[in-house]
Amino acid sequence: MDERTEMFRRAMDALWNGGDLDACDELFAEHCMFHDPTFPHDGVTGLKEFVRDLRVAQPDLHLDVQDVVTTEDKTAYRFTCAATASNEFRGLPATGRTYVMNGMGMSKWEGDRIVEDWSVYDMLGVLQQIGLVPERITHEASAGGA
Repeated sequence: MDERTEMFRRAMDALWNGGDLDACDELFAEHCMFHDPTFPHDGVTGLKEFVRDLRVAQPDLHLDVQDVVTTEDKTAYRFTCAATASNEFRGLPATGRTYVMNGMGMSKWEGDRIVEDWSVYDMLGVLQQIGLVPERITHEASAGGA
């Protein structure tokens, strides 16, 4: 396994599953830009706050990285995350319900640090699983009812 791939897997496990915020400093450049569609965060400091807040809201949070493909300056990854919405998180109320979420990301490297990261994940599925959005939205409901 390539050195970057191993470093990426190790740091992601330490950060998301172990709550080791120092793993951010090992993996990401201080000025790293994060493109998160739902919860934007600014730089490594913002990522640390995001992870800390999420782990407080969802103490049983667990992330599995299934696939990692690394090229000269990019890493693509696919992940599954599971947790229980035990406490409020950035405006989302605690429901006590669990979820499983799939997502993908792409990171850009400069030297031995990631300088930019894009992620996409199924937030609608999470909101449905924890009971904040109906499981199925019918055509009538989305059109204002009949």
